[in-house]
Amino acid sequence: EDNGHWFRRSRVYSAKAGTCTHVVNSSAGWGTQLRLTSLTGSGHLIAYPQVVVVRVPTPWVQSDSDITVLRRLEKMGCRLMNRPQAILNCINKFWTFQELAGHGVPLPDTFSHGGHENFAKMIDEAEVLEFPMVVKNTRGHRGKAVFLARDKHHLADLSHLIRHEAPYLFQKYVKESHGRDVCVIVVGGRVVGTMLRCSTDGRMQSNCSLGGVGMMCSLSEQGKQLAIQVSNILGMDVCGIDGSFCVCEANANVGFIAFDKACNLDVAGIIADYAASLLPSGRLTQRMSLLSVVSLSGPPANSSRPAAERPDC
Repeated sequence: EDNGHWFRRSRVYSAKAGTCTHVVNSSAGWGTQLRLTSLTGSGHLIAYPQVVVVRVPTPWVQSDSDITVLRRLEKMGCRLMNRPQAILNCINKFWTFQELAGHGVPLPDTFSHGGHENFAKMIDEAEVLEFPMVVKNTRGHRGKAVFLARDKHHLADLSHLIRHEAPYLFQKYVKESHGRDVCVIVVGGRVVGTMLRCSTDGRMQSNCSLGGVGMMCSLSEQGKQLAIQVSNILGMDVCGIDGSFCVCEANANVGFIAFDKACNLDVAGIIADYAASLLPSGRLTQRMSLLSVVSLSGPPANSSRPAAERPDC
């Protein structure tokens, strides 16, 4: 839904400038080759886009497919929003913490492991975090695959119940953040809005996709600088940062429909404006210069919606 909104917004933006915006499905044609053809409204061929806005759902990013295409576009001289390395920094929650560690960013104490067998071994190691503790899939999104383990026995039971297609992390539980957190969206090194999310059913997760409600809230100057610092460390042009008393997650594929409603914003428009500012002339011309890239690769088998329509929110 967020991606569809972005595409509609970018096409309107392009129409105003007399240009054309193309959408590339990066899962198509892997067995053969990728051919990128960009045309202006009058049909003139352009070698490659100058700015590429990337909307790749992080849970299903494939290093040997999606990242390959993005790296190729970058090598062609395209300016990507976000760049491949920045996306990789966010597709695994533990990788995000590894990037942020050592920079003075407040983070919850966190352990991770390498696979199913190691999950069982980590149960003893993670006891230092004390119970209850948070257990998350490192590639989870929208509040899914997140559990609150009451005790060691409950944690052992979880190891047999959860799917192990990706590693899990064990995280210190912050009681004061139960059922509520703050979402900050940063675009181009600037905080564009802040939303407070609250769960409505007592659960730990406050994601709007799980029934949580969002409302606009203020953020201190210190909080804004922290959000910008996180975005810069991760190398992000567009970044969604979740947390409360510490930074819990950073998302490259920002969900913004609920955010727009809560904060009365047009985040897609802000992203489009920033993309246009990256053009050499700082504005769109009759020649097409913007490209939208979306990945449809690897959605769960039981999902009826394309991955591109499911935001990380």
